[in-house]
Amino acid sequence: MAAETIVAKNLSKRYGDFTAVNGISFKVKKGEIYGLLGPNGAGKTTTVRMLTTLTSITSGEAWINGYSVKEDRLMVKKSIGLVPDVSNLYDELTVEENLRFTAKLYGAPMENVEELIKEFNLPAKRKFGKLSSGFKRRVTIAAALVHEPEVLFMDEPTSNLDIRSAKAVRALVRALNLRGMTIFLTTHNMIDAELLPHRIAIMEQGKIVAEGRRGELKRLVGKGVIVRFSVEPVSSTLLKVLESYSPAFDEGRISVLVDDVDDFLDHLFELRKTLGFRVTYLSTELPSIEDVFMELTEESPCPCGGCPI
Repeated sequence: MAAETIVAKNLSKRYGDFTAVNGISFKVKKGEIYGLLGPNGAGKTTTVRMLTTLTSITSGEAWINGYSVKEDRLMVKKSIGLVPDVSNLYDELTVEENLRFTAKLYGAPMENVEELIKEFNLPAKRKFGKLSSGFKRRVTIAAALVHEPEVLFMDEPTSNLDIRSAKAVRALVRALNLRGMTIFLTTHNMIDAELLPHRIAIMEQGKIVAEGRRGELKRLVGKGVIVRFSVEPVSSTLLKVLESYSPAFDEGRISVLVDDVDDFLDHLFELRKTLGFRVTYLSTELPSIEDVFMELTEESPCPCGGCPI
């Protein structure tokens, strides 16, 4: 079993009477991508700021690579890299100057700067402030890696990026992880949540409300399977019969959540015989991470989903 690289125990952060993070506990294994998923204001960034020593811990404990975040702050800083949601690099400096400055802060060899510029295909002589959002994120990630940390923290890694740039950042995250790097990321982007983490914790109002692998979390929603289908013609009689399944409607397709797929399909094809419709599309799938998120954070849409009749 992989060693635990990040451990949080009853971690809390309070600002006066307001509790931003409320007694959360979790463990991240070495070489794992761990995602903290939640809406804005859930406490994700505050959690990262505590783990990376940027803000004090009100109560509880945390350890990174065996170092106490409270007592071994310098060792924690040396062993981690941080990619904030808004870059902390200098617009007036070139890419190379920013990386060299960061390397000096950490006492890292300058050879690392040259290697990162080549590996990330960075425009070394261009000023950071003149770069596109995608290149800025890549340079910020490079700066977080210049001292060869064991753990990389990423706060909203694809925030405000276009589709192509976001895809490139995700590929970079996966490549770093394949080399053995432990990555802790926060996001409210459902694509990131579906594609990147090995395990996910869903956070709401300062608390972790669920944790597990994607498949485990998806089974929390009704503990069933989504059956998605299209029929012609759609009749009010059919919709009336399906009411007990709380059907949702999206672009002409009907979705229901069922515990037993075989029983539901038997029922559907019996209805086909009696009502005379054709089944033009049929698929089954586990709920998405977005479904789990909406369910657990109490932001689910109206169950009718936009009924066509």
